[in-house]
Parts: sequence; C-alpha cells; structure tokens
Amino acid sequence: MANLQDTLAEDSRRAMLAVVQIHAYGFNHTAIGSILDPRFLEPMTWRGSGFLIRVNGKDGYVLTNANVVRNAASLQVMSLMTSEEMFPADIVSMVSTLEPDIALIKLTESALDHFRGLCDGQIPYLDFGDSEHVQRGTDVKAIGYPFGMMEPNMSGGAISNFIAGDLENAERLVTDAAINPGNSGGPAIVPGGYAIGINTSVVVDADNIGFITPIEWPRILVPQMLKNPDARLADIGAMFQPNSEANARYLGLSHVDGVITMRAHPGGMLDRAGLKHFDVVIGIDGYPIDRFGSLVRAKDLRRRNIYDAVRHIPVGKKVRIDYIRKGKLKRAETEAIPAPHIDVLSQPLITKRRFIEFHGLILQELSLEIASALSAQSGTDFLATIEGRPTSDPKLIVTFVMPGSPADDLFFAPGSVISEVNEVPVQSAEDFVRAVKTQTRDAKVVVQTQLGGLGVFHMDKNACRALRVQTPPMHAGHQANAH
Repeated sequence: MANLQDTLAEDSRRAMLAVVQIHAYGFNHTAIGSILDPRFLEPMTWRGSGFLIRVNGKDGYVLTNANVVRNAASLQVMSLMTSEEMFPADIVSMVSTLEPDIALIKLTESALDHFRGLCDGQIPYLDFGDSEHVQRGTDVKAIGYPFGMMEPNMSGGAISNFIAGDLENAERLVTDAAINPGNSGGPAIVPGGYAIGINTSVVVDADNIGFITPIEWPRILVPQMLKNPDARLADIGAMFQPNSEANARYLGLSHVDGVITMRAHPGGMLDRAGLKHFDVVIGIDGYPIDRFGSLVRAKDLRRRNIYDAVRHIPVGKKVRIDYIRKGKLKRAETEAIPAPHIDVLSQPLITKRRFIEFHGLILQELSLEIASALSAQSGTDFLATIEGRPTSDPKLIVTFVMPGSPADDLFFAPGSVISEVNEVPVQSAEDFVRAVKTQTRDAKVVVQTQLGGLGVFHMDKNACRALRVQTPPMHAGHQANAH
C-alpha cells in the first residue's frame, strides 16, 4: 500500500496539468508620478500563477490572486498541457482590496476552443477541497511558477497554523511549504488532489511561514463574481470590545457573554439591523459568541471570530443577530452586506482613477493612494493637513500643476483642496464639471481652495462644454477589462 506522501505526490503531479502561468501586461499602480498625473502611466509586465476550475459546469475559468491580474491591460495564460502556447484571457471579477486576495479570469471563447483542441477535448480542472476542517499537520503541496519558471514547481510542507481574521483582514491558512514570487495564485493541494486554497504570500524574513487563502472564500465569492466585477465579502460593519464581569453587570447581563458594540458604522450591517452603542452581541445565526468575540462551536474546529463568522455568510443572505440591550434579550434579522465606506477610500484600480484636466490643473478625488503620493512628495503627512477629519465623502484635490500653465501663474499647488467654483460648493469631480458648465460670469471661472486661495480662469462656452471627467488611457493590444 502506497504511503500518504507517495499518494499526495501522485495527486499533485496530476493537479499540475490544471495549473497555469499568467503573463500580464499593465501599469504600475504605485508609481507616484502616475498617481498624481494619471494621463501618463508607467507600463510594466509581470507573471503569476493560477489554476483551471469549472464554474456551473463550464470550462475555461482560472482562479488566481487579485494581485496577479489587478491593473492588467492584457492577460495571457500558458499551460503545461499546451507547451509554450499562449492563450488570451479576460478578467471576470476580482476582490480589488485583496481581502481576500482572489480573482476569477476566463479564456476568451476562441482561446478556449483552441485550448480544448490541444487537450484532446478534455480541459483539466481542479475541484475545491475542504479548508474548513483541514487540520494542523495536514500534508500540502504548493504548485505554481515561481520566478517565471517555464514549468510548474511543486514545494511540500504541511498546514502549520491558522490566522483568524480581524476588522480588516480575512482568515488565512499558514504553511511551511515554500511560496515564492510567481507562485502567487497557484493551488495548495492535499491528498485526493483537491485545492484547499490559493497560494498567496510569504512573510518576509520569517522562516518557512507562508499564507494560503482558504478555498472557502472563492467558494462563497464565485457566484457573486459572475455578476459583479468587483466582488466583496460580507462584513459586520462594527467595532467591538471584549466583555468583562464589571461591564456585564453594568450592561444588565447575568453572564459574561458576547462582545460589546463600540461603534456600529453608519450604513453597515449592524447599523441596518438597528444595533447601537453598548448593545452586546451574543449570537450570530444561532452560534453563541463568547466574551472575546469567538464563536462557541465544536472543539475540533479552529477558532473563528465574529468578523470571519459574518464573512462566511454570502452577500444578500439573511442573518440573525441575538443581542442584549439594557438587560433585555433582543433578536434582529438583516441582510449580509459588504463593509460601508467610512474613511478615505483606497483606489488601487487604475481604470477607476478619474481626473479632470483644467487649464494646467489635474484634479482628482482624494484616495489613500493620492494622500500617500502627496505625503511622499512633500515629506509631510498630507491627511493631517486637511481641515476637518478626512472621511469617505469626496474631496477634490489638485494633484498636479503643469509648469507655465494658467494654473501655475495663479500659484495653485499640488495638495490644494478645491472648495468652490463660482461660489458654488464642490466636493466631487462631477460637482466641479457641473459648476463650470453653468458659469455665467462673463466667461470667468473663479476657483477657490479650502485654505482661502483664489484663481480666476477665462474660458469660452465651447471649452466649458468640452470639460469632462476622464479615466486613464489603459491601452494594449488585447484589453483585459472586467466584464
């Protein structure tokens, strides 16, 4: 009888046939110059891994990490089954925030037909395993194309630990199997040839600690990904404090159970359910919650906290919340939804970085990327310089001033916050365009900044009508646009 290691090696060799290398051409979304002036993008190429799966009985889908395909203008896939043949693919959907780090791509129809022909009509694919019940010590093989290798690489190890999620991050599996650059997006294989996760990252300077995105996340997300190009997990939309005996007595509890709601974010799941400050959440969908925020469930299952408990509920599904308010047990039912936007937004997708070009000004709505770029440029914390607490409400920022332009002559500077156009308050890019197009003051457009700066621009009606919100020109021979 073959031992488990031999069986896993055989299973993994078969699984290799479904593992692909992804070649991406796109643009550097972290380049400071491109962030501040998105008319000019910094091109780059990179490679990663992925694996073929079937979705609703259909071939040609590839599961990978979002970091592999994010900001790609074109994608090509190469397989061990088809020598060095390259097959164009499109992005179906991704989690652009990388939490969790998942993307779904699909071979184009013509590429799929060609691929199928080279595989004698049978396209290999991997089935999802059970990442929920996997145990520490379970043997695992990480397969991918590290460092651009032309053939898939197999590294071995075990599931060594689990990392519970928190307010911002989803739970992950930990392995001592080698995960290197280029391996990202490949499958983690267990006996039986099942994929229990997606190889995602390695901890720099750590000894044999790599992260795997559990396959449960794509199991939950793929149905949503077929409908939404930017998929997200459900989120409880709140911050909690562990309970204690003294606080439990004060809040009218007979036992020290549940976690105390510190803040229910406006528009979030808990807020929609009607929960408030100091409500004590004691159960989610029938699972009791202990005073540290962990679900009370079977001892053979790993720890799961309240944040991940909600993430495991598909968006749109009904959720039951049991809580105590002023000593009285209450129950609410609401719908699982993604996290609300409460802070300055991140905008990692270049195609969604909108801007206005106006007499030498480049204007953009504030994002974390813009704040970081302006901070790096000035050597100061840009967000700390803005009057009022920065939130998810739009703020229109000058990110670039063309030397010698009318805006330069008017002493506008990067980092200025636009507050008014012709005495009309503006926040968003659309506000600015609308205010300019309705100007009536003798072809004059008066732009004011939050700190009281002033600039008077002269423009005719044709120029006013031509003003528009633009997006960066991501050009390539084959566009990998999300459907």
